[in-house]
Amino acid sequence: MMVKHKTPLLLLSFLIVAIASCKKNNVTPLVKGKNLVLSAFEEQKVTADNVFSIKLFKNLNSANTSNDNLFASPLSVSFALGMTSNGANGQTLDAIRNTLNFAGLTQQQVNNYYNNLITNLPLLNPNTTLKIANSIWYKQGFNVLPPFLKTNTDNFHAQVQALDFTDQSSVNTINNWVKDNTDGKIPGIIDEIDRQAVMYLVNAIYFKSSWNQKFDPAQTKSKPFYKPDGSQVQASFMTGTKDYNYNAEGNISVFELPYSDKKFSMVIVMPTDGTPIKDVITGLDSAKWQGLTQRLTAINAEISLPKFKFTYSATLNDALKALGMQIPFTDDADFSLITPGGNLKISEVKHKAFVDIDESGTTAAAATSVGIVSTAILIPKTVTIDHPFIFAIREMSSGLILFIGTVNDPTK
Repeated sequence: MMVKHKTPLLLLSFLIVAIASCKKNNVTPLVKGKNLVLSAFEEQKVTADNVFSIKLFKNLNSANTSNDNLFASPLSVSFALGMTSNGANGQTLDAIRNTLNFAGLTQQQVNNYYNNLITNLPLLNPNTTLKIANSIWYKQGFNVLPPFLKTNTDNFHAQVQALDFTDQSSVNTINNWVKDNTDGKIPGIIDEIDRQAVMYLVNAIYFKSSWNQKFDPAQTKSKPFYKPDGSQVQASFMTGTKDYNYNAEGNISVFELPYSDKKFSMVIVMPTDGTPIKDVITGLDSAKWQGLTQRLTAINAEISLPKFKFTYSATLNDALKALGMQIPFTDDADFSLITPGGNLKISEVKHKAFVDIDESGTTAAAATSVGIVSTAILIPKTVTIDHPFIFAIREMSSGLILFIGTVNDPTK
């Protein structure tokens, strides 16, 4: 079966998440290559994660007015914010939990869930490389509560290190950690350290696997690919007769190409009647996604898929606020489980991703950083009053102003 459409191809690369059962805080690693059995709770949590994934994807796509390529790892974002949630309290914690769909779960259940992912996802297939790494970097001298660090080291396997945030080498240290844990695909996640920054919580994910049935490079040919505005470009299309899963519903076709040993797969959703891809995305939600993928049928047919490789980066502040995480970014945030007294907020959530798809398989990587800054007033080292200013003379106990004026030219 050869499918040709003058419509853009949308790649929705959601890894099929499987989680091992756990007993309290202990997670038993699987024998490599074994299947995972999902409990009812774990199946529920996977569904909740997919809800967050699609909501975040839709929000990022709505902001993508230039029709650039888009590729993200909501799971990486979830890991970084999951660690952050262990330092949150009150409405701040509620906002993070509601955004990530933790409702109905205790914080310990959430931590156990992430522990399962980190421990067992990399063991699903010996022919697939999957690395999940977490780290916490905090300013030297900053008073971090030990229970916060212990919870994240125990459950997220987080590397913890204090750094001199005034030294440029600290930027290099964090970025080199990201680079090492994404096999060089994400060279760095932060450009500079905010003057008020006290902590960065960082996640990195790296995935590399071959197709269950590889494409023959000799069959790769140049064909037109039709962009959203109707114009076309010449792209290299991999072509071959493969065993894969297929579903067609209304104006949508779904293709699922498995990776080695069918432990992971790539799912492609494409409109078939000229419907703009943005309209398909607008109508997509977790229930629609689940219905499309649950009704996939195994077929053997010819398929052509373009090769592609690109990087993507975004600041997720606006997207997360739109999904309900407003409070953690404000001065009203309560991160008192990170340090006594709190006075902290999230300054920036940055995300970078990389994908490379060719005849042999797929390489993908992503990194997410959550910057935590102090909301307390910092004492400046030096101050120069070198431009026009207002001044007043007042009685201090009452605040009564006796005199007030401006200085525009102190030489007059």
